[in-house]
Amino acid sequence: MSTQNSEKNKVEDNTNKVYEDFLEHAMHLLNDHQKPVELVAGSMMAIAQRLYKTALNAQDYERIMDVVRDAPVRPYKMEKERLH
Repeated sequence: MSTQNSEKNKVEDNTNKVYEDFLEHAMHLLNDHQKPVELVAGSMMAIAQRLYKTALNAQDYERIMDVVRDAPVRPYKMEKERLH
């Protein structure tokens, strides 16, 4: 395997790991702690925006916010568990 492919795989592995870690924690908050989806999703979006605002210049920040706003998003095929 080439060095370029190896580096690409490493980046993909890291991306998947971070995504899965955040998803697992979000589902933990939703299911185990019965937190509202709006609270969990809103908190994650606020953290993401602050990270982008910290790391990017104003023009790049606006570009990424446009991408986020316009991105096609499919809902999850899982339901939040409710304890009654």
